[in-house]
Amino acid sequence: MHAEAASSSEFPSVLSAEPQGLSTYQAALFHLRQGLQALSDLSPGDDADKQQAHEDLLALQKQVLQLLHIHFSPVGETEGARRFGDVLRQHRDEAGLTQAQLAEYTGLSESLVRKLEAGLKAPSQKTLLALCTIPELRLVPSEITATSSSRDQGHRLAPNWYVSPGFDSVQMISELAQQLNSNGGSVEQTYVYLDHKSAYDWIQLCNSPRYSAAFRDQMPHSAMAKRVAEILGPVGLDVIALGPGDGRNEVRLVQHILEQGQRPNLRFYLLDASQPLLSYAFKHAVDTFSSEPNVFVCGLQGNFHHLPRYLQLHYSPARSHRRRLYLMMGGTIGNLDHEPQFFQNSFAGAAPGDLLLFDVSYPATESMDPEQIERSDTALRQPVPEAHQHWLAGPIRRYCQDAQSVAFRFRLDTNRPLAGSYGMQFMAMVTLPGNERREFCMWQVRRYQPESLVRCMRSLGWRHVGLLPFGGTTGPQKAVFIFQRDHASPKH
Repeated sequence: MHAEAASSSEFPSVLSAEPQGLSTYQAALFHLRQGLQALSDLSPGDDADKQQAHEDLLALQKQVLQLLHIHFSPVGETEGARRFGDVLRQHRDEAGLTQAQLAEYTGLSESLVRKLEAGLKAPSQKTLLALCTIPELRLVPSEITATSSSRDQGHRLAPNWYVSPGFDSVQMISELAQQLNSNGGSVEQTYVYLDHKSAYDWIQLCNSPRYSAAFRDQMPHSAMAKRVAEILGPVGLDVIALGPGDGRNEVRLVQHILEQGQRPNLRFYLLDASQPLLSYAFKHAVDTFSSEPNVFVCGLQGNFHHLPRYLQLHYSPARSHRRRLYLMMGGTIGNLDHEPQFFQNSFAGAAPGDLLLFDVSYPATESMDPEQIERSDTALRQPVPEAHQHWLAGPIRRYCQDAQSVAFRFRLDTNRPLAGSYGMQFMAMVTLPGNERREFCMWQVRRYQPESLVRCMRSLGWRHVGLLPFGGTTGPQKAVFIFQRDHASPKH
């Protein structure tokens, strides 16, 4: 049996053309990769069930390869270092980069690049991830294994989906079940999107005519892209979408950014804790930009509260002539428990010049008197929309034992860390046998006083550089805020 001799985009474990003479680990890796290639070649046709089964088989095989590498990969092999150096040199040559340019773009020293290519030094995990930030190299971390890529379309076929270290969605489902079988309380917002049915219900809600008319159709995507281009100019751009849901808003914004002018390259990262939502958004992004040679799409399954842990998003923008644009669209910041702490901790890795963009809803009144708020904010006087009830009741019915009925209401929350802001909590009253009742806060949205928000961000080292109001005559007024990481140290 002969495998293609073309080099793989994977490293450092690059195999020779045939399995003879390889170690037991290398032989197992060889045959498993051949199996993955064969599975990839299977055509499921138009049958939706077969397509899903095909995706599940591919995912399972990739997990087997990942486990093989994690538990059985040999370390410290001189031959492995030599093979990695050969692959790095070949991919650098094909990308048209010099060693000096590669060192500059990755933040590595030119001496280290020379030693890596000469096989004199094995790459560390940090070095591998730094090299992965250069999409022209068509390299992926060794922790993720998939089909070999062809020389001309490697960046299309190479793996571009990562699961963050320590992320455990099964454990999160278990924690959700424990919460829903307790005496009540607040459900962490990430958990209501976790399983496939919850993700499906959320996608249906987001694409409903009511939601689109009230939010999506009004988003000023073109104006947002224009302002980003005015601020950053013609630099390489990493767009990092945090909690993108189905990804429609984020993809549309990137399309408008591309229309603003020619960029050296654009990397589009989608980070979400929900695997089904991330898969949906990732496929939409890949399909949309399949004909864009300078756009690299990458999915990261993880929790954006742990953003500083994700090394593939950390590089030195000043040295690599790039900037980051963090996106939190769809009212995402209105789901945070403590906004100032989140901005301070999660964006600790942001560099001077990076941008942060998010949208908010304004308060219906400047008064913080609960009675005045309830009189002014008409949403609080209305029932929870049926689509939201259907979505939020799903996890309760699936994971709360003996739940007989679920009823929803709004609850006002004025105990917020930002002055002038208040929240609307979606409260679920669950009835159990014996007329026992438990109440859970399943979701929440918030209204923000703009001056207070700007003051908070300024104190954390973010300069206000853009404000784009939008919204119709019904419902709360909304706006997109754009902040830029200041070069000065944040005030404390």
